[in-house]
Amino acid sequence: AKASQHRHTCLGGADYLASGAPIRMMSEQDPAGRPRNLSSTRVLEQADLIALDALPVNIVLVDFKGPAPKNLWANKAHLNTVGCKLEDFCAVILCASDGEVSVWEHMYDEVQIGGNELCMRTFISHYHNHQKTSAETLYKQCAVNLDGKLQTCVMLTLWPLDVNHANVSDTTYLTALLEASPYPLCLFTFNGHLITCNPAARQVFGKTIWLQSDIFGMGERERRGLNLDEIPAWGGSFRIERTERRSAYESMMDALAEPKSSYEVDLPIRNKAEDGTETSWYCRVLAQRHTDPVTAQPIIMVSHQDVTALRNVEAELGRIQMNEETNKGLMAHDSDVAGSLLTLLGQDWDFLRDTTQKNVQLDNAVECSGDTLVSAADMHLRLASGQMAPESLNLGCNKLSALRTVLQKADEWCFDVFELERETDGVPLQVLGWHVLSKHNLIEEFNLDHVKLINFLRQVESGHLDNPYHSATHVADVVQSMNCIITKGGLGKFVGRLETLAALLAACIHDFEHRGFNNDFLIKTQDEWAIDSNDKSPNESHHLSAAFRILRNPECNFLHRMPQQQQQQLRKLMIELVLATDMAEHMAIVSRLKTDLLKRLENPDDDLDLGQDVVSDSLKSLVLQAAIKVADIGHLYAPQQVHIKWSERLEEEMWLQGDVEKQRDMKVSFLMDRSKPGVTKSQPGFVDFVVRPLFETWVACFPDCKMVTENLDKNYEYWKSKEAKPQTPT
Repeated sequence: AKASQHRHTCLGGADYLASGAPIRMMSEQDPAGRPRNLSSTRVLEQADLIALDALPVNIVLVDFKGPAPKNLWANKAHLNTVGCKLEDFCAVILCASDGEVSVWEHMYDEVQIGGNELCMRTFISHYHNHQKTSAETLYKQCAVNLDGKLQTCVMLTLWPLDVNHANVSDTTYLTALLEASPYPLCLFTFNGHLITCNPAARQVFGKTIWLQSDIFGMGERERRGLNLDEIPAWGGSFRIERTERRSAYESMMDALAEPKSSYEVDLPIRNKAEDGTETSWYCRVLAQRHTDPVTAQPIIMVSHQDVTALRNVEAELGRIQMNEETNKGLMAHDSDVAGSLLTLLGQDWDFLRDTTQKNVQLDNAVECSGDTLVSAADMHLRLASGQMAPESLNLGCNKLSALRTVLQKADEWCFDVFELERETDGVPLQVLGWHVLSKHNLIEEFNLDHVKLINFLRQVESGHLDNPYHSATHVADVVQSMNCIITKGGLGKFVGRLETLAALLAACIHDFEHRGFNNDFLIKTQDEWAIDSNDKSPNESHHLSAAFRILRNPECNFLHRMPQQQQQQLRKLMIELVLATDMAEHMAIVSRLKTDLLKRLENPDDDLDLGQDVVSDSLKSLVLQAAIKVADIGHLYAPQQVHIKWSERLEEEMWLQGDVEKQRDMKVSFLMDRSKPGVTKSQPGFVDFVVRPLFETWVACFPDCKMVTENLDKNYEYWKSKEAKPQTPT
């Protein structure tokens, strides 16, 4: 990990030459009288060849002198690669073209005589089948003692590219891991010497760290005898100080005897700063045994983490786990109604019992306060002692009861999302999103990460601006409409489970980070969103990209357990659905719905069945796109007072865009001039030309959705009656 990528080509034999073993000096001259640059060249003896023979990298010794190079020696790794024995390898007689001869002469002059190092890409020729393997090769001056005869040569260290690329990848990963980690990380050899460490370790332990025992905070007496190569330096007898740190170190070494083993211990660690002051901290030491990708030797990676911080995390995970168990019990008690609200809302819900009677039945009550369950008897005592006010128990239970009542209506066509907004204290999207995903059993079926799903929903809700219309409350309204279309409208029989998940998630993100401006405004002003999307659905394109960026955060990626292919299918569907909410696609989708689905359903000779197993993926996608469009303007079939409130909010948001257009000296868009009639004065026309074609086609395809057109007609009549009445000046 301490090596750069270029150093990979040099590891092995070249590093062996540069090691600190005894060097035998040479001062020969070549036949032409030129001095050989051999003053620092190491002479390889038989023991050295045995060491090189054990390296996993290909090592070859070649004499480039004469008309043709002569193979002197090769290690086992190279012989295995080329597929021959050493005697056969050395007996090969090389013959080549004039071009290759010039290369050999260059190697002789530059490396074997000149002492320079060269690194270049070559081929390893296989002995029997004449195949060639591409390799990166380092050429380095060398001398070898073979059978008592001293001979100058060139050492070739060859890395087959497939092996090299794998090791580069490993080293790059380990380097990034070390450098980026906020925790002290160190790599050691098994004899206790430091290979490398990251900046965090240097900051904690100082720049002089060199022994593995240093990171255990051991003093000189504690570490005696741990490194066997130091024992002769002490001489005589010596006393070893047995401490908790030394015992932990020895236990670690015993535990790491097997490959891929690990060891973990909590210890007080002390370290000395450069100014001589000593500090101590209680930390968790985690050691793992790895294999050096270059030398194939075992190494130890040791990390340190503050125990206090770790235990805070463990306590939080324990709280979440306990809440999940509580939620399961509540779900069983409360049928299918949002038992997971305790996890989702965190601190707001302290009581798990629904008080439907005027007097609280304390004998059956259970209080959840933080991580502590309080029995009914304890509650009696707390009430009697004044530690708990009776009205606080009623308040918590009544609040949960009211929210539960709202969520029970989530499958109904007549739904008041503003009531949900009040009962959830301003987080309707989080609560409803979790509720519908739980109720459809999608979290369990697709093995979604509960905690990360909660984080994702929180991020999505917080990313919605406080616009009059395009807000988190509007998105929650669309999620409810989509849920109702699936459960009551018959869509669930037409599409599969993955499509259901895609539809609900697309509804959750379809207006993420909306700023209250329509696409036409963004394009005319050359907004960044329009530039990024090349003027194609700039709002919708941003909603998608921003939401998917949240999934790149490991803490929010609730899909990480899902198979990759399934994730790709889900993403494709969500993109298609959110892009369909662009009003520019409205008429095209209505037209396709009529021709691709409605006409086939009306044709008695067409064997199209609404069963999901026989419906093509393209038709499912079309139906889902139409469904989210119906849900997106679902307030038009909402209860009248809810619909009117949404219409007024939309009018105010459009006027706000008109105000900005006036400030920029732009032409004010249609219905966006505050001094002229707005959306609420043009609803019948909008319904006749835009809404009704979609809704009537949809209901013709899915008759179970007839409430859509019935409620639409009621709201339509309201606006028509407003047109008929003379307007009173205000």
